[in-house]
Amino acid sequence: MPVPEEPDDPVDRALELLEHYRQRRDLTAMSLAEDLLRRVPESDPARPVALVVMAELIVLRVRESDPLTTLDHAVDVARAAVDLASPGDPIESLARSQLCWTLCQRHEATGQLADLDEALRQGAAAVAGATASPQDRAGGLRNLGNARRLRYARFGQLADLDEAVRLTRAAVATVDDPVGLLVSQGMLTTCLISRFMALGRMGDADEAVELGRVMLAGLPAEHIERVMVQANLAHALWQRHMRGGPAADLEEATRTSREVVTTLPAYPRMRSQFLANHAVVLFGHFLSGDSGGHVEAAVRAAREAVEGAASDDPKLSIHRSNLANMVLVRARLGRDPVGVDEAVEIGRTALAGLSPGDPDRCRALSVLATAFRVRHMITGAPVDLDAAVGLWRSAVGSRVGPIEVRMGAATAWANAATDVGDAGLALEAYSVAVGLLPVLAWRGLDRSVQEQRLAKSAGLGAEAAAWALAAGQPRRAVELLEHGRQVLWSQAVQTRSDLSALAVAAPELAARLDETRRALDGEGADWSGGRAGGADPAGFEWLAVAATGSGTAGEADHRRRSAEHWERLLAEARRQPGFEDFLAAPRFESLRRAADDGPVILVNTTRWRSDALVVTATEVYPVPLPWLDHDTAQNRAGALLAAQREAESGRGPLARTHLRQTLISIQRWLWDTLAEPVCAALDEILGPAPADGSGAGPGDGSAARRRVWWCPTGPLTMLPLHAAGRYGAGKELRDRRRPTVAARVVSSYTSSLGALLRARTGPAPARPPRVFAVGLAQTPGQAPLPAVADELRAVGANLPGVRLLSGSGATTSAVLAALGQHSWAHFACHARQDFDHPSASALHLADGQLSVLDLSSGSTLAARTGAGADLAYLSACRTAAGGRDLPDEAIHLTAALQLAGYRHVIGSQWAVSDRVAAQVAEAVYARLTAGGEPDASGAAYALDRAVARVREEQPDRPELWASLIHTGP
Repeated sequence: MPVPEEPDDPVDRALELLEHYRQRRDLTAMSLAEDLLRRVPESDPARPVALVVMAELIVLRVRESDPLTTLDHAVDVARAAVDLASPGDPIESLARSQLCWTLCQRHEATGQLADLDEALRQGAAAVAGATASPQDRAGGLRNLGNARRLRYARFGQLADLDEAVRLTRAAVATVDDPVGLLVSQGMLTTCLISRFMALGRMGDADEAVELGRVMLAGLPAEHIERVMVQANLAHALWQRHMRGGPAADLEEATRTSREVVTTLPAYPRMRSQFLANHAVVLFGHFLSGDSGGHVEAAVRAAREAVEGAASDDPKLSIHRSNLANMVLVRARLGRDPVGVDEAVEIGRTALAGLSPGDPDRCRALSVLATAFRVRHMITGAPVDLDAAVGLWRSAVGSRVGPIEVRMGAATAWANAATDVGDAGLALEAYSVAVGLLPVLAWRGLDRSVQEQRLAKSAGLGAEAAAWALAAGQPRRAVELLEHGRQVLWSQAVQTRSDLSALAVAAPELAARLDETRRALDGEGADWSGGRAGGADPAGFEWLAVAATGSGTAGEADHRRRSAEHWERLLAEARRQPGFEDFLAAPRFESLRRAADDGPVILVNTTRWRSDALVVTATEVYPVPLPWLDHDTAQNRAGALLAAQREAESGRGPLARTHLRQTLISIQRWLWDTLAEPVCAALDEILGPAPADGSGAGPGDGSAARRRVWWCPTGPLTMLPLHAAGRYGAGKELRDRRRPTVAARVVSSYTSSLGALLRARTGPAPARPPRVFAVGLAQTPGQAPLPAVADELRAVGANLPGVRLLSGSGATTSAVLAALGQHSWAHFACHARQDFDHPSASALHLADGQLSVLDLSSGSTLAARTGAGADLAYLSACRTAAGGRDLPDEAIHLTAALQLAGYRHVIGSQWAVSDRVAAQVAEAVYARLTAGGEPDASGAAYALDRAVARVREEQPDRPELWASLIHTGP
């Protein structure tokens, strides 16, 4: 392709030569263009435009091979263009846009915040004053979007990232020339990848991949932007694969990255960056289970990236940190102490090149800490462990580090402490990790991403509590169990907490908090102390490359902005005198009030130890459970779930018999390992249960029993602790030892101490209660429920004036409205528990599903006026069973209704017989109305006696009577 002939206008000629360079990477054309631009006289009106083009050429020269200090000259040239442009002239906006871009390039090279601040100002001025062509306006939008992306990378404010996507998307929509479209699409792709890394929203990754493929298809093989497009496509594919994308993504990322590497000799300045990225892709094969040969290839590429980098390369320390990580992994695979030493030295050098305020320093700290820990495992030298702990402390304390890296450092620190048996050190590390959970599952994230992140840290609170007990701090164990569980519900509760005290001290601040929480609740669900994301799931730093030169989820963007605003206001409130702990995680002194009416039994099981923590109104008493094995508990919970699914699939009598036998075995195992030692400890701690029968409920003459609340953790949340026992024992043994929980206590459940405390102290219910009932004997796609009609008649007989929603009238909108208007609610219908995505669990209604999120939304609570809600009876299947991967989050319909304000909720742990459900419901309501006016305060006793009647008739069929449970005070 020949160099274009020279036109009359030297600037036009230079632009043609620049395009020739882009198409063929002809360095001669670049030099000719520079010569032409230099010859434009200062008095020539075209001089500002010439300087704009010159600044772009200088930056391109840096990418080729010129030293980074050349960027100073590029900034000077771009600034001169701004100074020469006439105010209000379209060229002024073009010049400011160019200066914005050039300053961004220098900021990326040097990290100077002054450059980023000025880039943002110049970019905003360029967009505000743009009156020129669509091409120039698109350039301003694109360059300002890039500046916002860089500010996010430095400070972690997601609002910057959202704005970067919005601006670059607008640039794509505005531009009307092929070159501008290509560059704008490239920048949009970069911003989408950054947001996907931060928020995990798969739609961003899908759009980035599609854009990359479209751009790549339209570029000739020699175009200078092709390698950039390929690199970003490989990046998007890799990120999508590592966060649950298809396996084909990794293969395509590898092919694409390899194509990038083959063009490296032509791009000296970019060589190290592309090689480092290729090393990460190769390592991805090893992480995905491929052979260790990919580790060797990855190390070679990473080492070449480090050795080939210029001394002034701003990414050199990141390349070294990646290399240290890969060398360490290879050394561990090969049991090579020399390789571990090398990883330590490379890691030290990498860390030395990163300033304390650099977001990448967090990961470098963690990599070096791991290297020291591995060396300690080999040598046993205490100095290495001390070094590792110190580095982990620094990493988790980084307020600009990605939260996933910080959490990884905290858990690695905790694991190291437990490996050496240092309870105090383990408690310190676990306390830090538990404190990071709300940041990991930041309220501005999509709910699915929150759940995915929490699933990776499942059991963290339980492990923390175990080591608090090992350190002799049972009160701290209670706090850590409370703070490490129900993270998502706690966020919702926090935004709905009472602001009245703050309103007296700071009324304007309280009003702003109230307004913000309404916005959050309206979405159904500030970055505080760290970036919401951005860490590579493999633990490596991927260097995104922006090319030089769909509709978003608007509601999600609004929720994130509201969440950031909430965190800022919350921090401001905590600066008020006397409000230092405002809406903070509760201490034991406040939590123990949940046990004012009887002991709460926290049952904790981990791989190290299992314990029950008996919380009373004054103290907590640890009860060791040495025979309760964590792995066995997981296996039992899995066996019960499998048996339930088999029985519910319609496989006949054998499946139902298998469920029955599984339950009986679990009941006996729970009694022997957990319930009997707890019941014995209760008698020792509290003395014998009241002998006057008051423990069994008003007017009940059964054997003395006390009231207790069970609060299980982990796999135990899936098991019927209240039904533990040896129900087949002979009469003599039953009378002498009472070998069942039901014979010793009246059981209720609570998902946390805070939930029970809120239920106790909530608004007083209306008297008499307003009641509504939902009944659906026929639901599309579900088995018929013939006993629903009898159940509804029983409800109506005991509660005259009940409002009935049945058939086509039982719609989602009608039920939501009724929840806000009635203090008692009864549901006789089908329900579904989604064990993989528990927030999608729902009641089946006439026109669709009413999910956990629908029921717990702020709008449900806001619809209530005056008195509080009192009783919700869920005569439906699996309404009190949580998620398989998130058992401690208690994401189920029962918990959702409690959050919506219902103090007492009756639900089921597995599918209930239609006939038995109706029988129990009738007995419960008869007892609750026995005194004349309906009173839900005896709900636990009413359910206990109603279930006992079924159990007495069929003691050997726990599948019929053990499912229903009471939650509440």
